[in-house]
Amino acid sequence: MKAIDERLPFQPVLGGNASPMSKTLLLALALAFAGASLTSAEAQDAPAHQHATMSPATPGGSPYAQATAAAMETMHAGMMSAPVTGDPDHDFLSQMIPHHQGAIDMAKAVLGSTEDPAIRNLAQSIITEQTYEITLMRSMLAASADTTKPVPETTP
Repeated sequence: MKAIDERLPFQPVLGGNASPMSKTLLLALALAFAGASLTSAEAQDAPAHQHATMSPATPGGSPYAQATAAAMETMHAGMMSAPVTGDPDHDFLSQMIPHHQGAIDMAKAVLGSTEDPAIRNLAQSIITEQTYEITLMRSMLAASADTTKPVPETTP
């Protein structure tokens, strides 16, 4: 059986050379996102998602917090409005494009707010990898698309 890196059409920056701290941070972020996500059935029954407004005078109202809140709101809206066809391949790709764009937007926000070299490196890796992955997902959608399956638009 081939190693996963040999099967991918690209080599992820966080492959075997990533520090344990970077891998732990990514795992923590993935688990936090997964835990905060609603299943589609819960989302249909839940009231409209509302965020409290943050004051710039409070720690949660910092420019970074405002930028990430906006990125997450845009990401969630994009994922919820992505064209769903019932084809798991199409639907996965269609919803992952705005998800990846949200990660890129959040990474750009932290680049403007931190001097920590490890965080800056991770953020730049996220931007590089997920920009590539958006391009890959769009090309996969376009290759399998017919005129009834629109490709979601985002700007990296």
